[in-house]
Formats: sequence, structure tokens, C-alpha cells
Amino acid sequence: MEEYILTDETHLSPAVVVTTILLLTFFALGIVYQLVSLVL
Repeated sequence: MEEYILTDETHLSPAVVVTTILLLTFFALGIVYQLVSLVL
């Protein structure tokens, strides 16, 4: 897996893209959850 990322530096590997999207999604959900808990 690391070799694939190293050999394909110019392109983002699908694993990196998926991980980034998941992290951003969880981060956004966390913010929404905090806002909702504040309102309630």
C-alpha cells in the first residue's frame, strides 16, 4: 500500500481520497451534533 502511494505521488490514491472524505464527513457531523445539542 505504501509502495503504491510512493510510486503514484502525482495522483492521490483512492484510499487517501476516501479517508479524507470520511474524516471531513465525521468532522461535519460532529459540528452539526454540537450545534443541535446547543440548541436543544
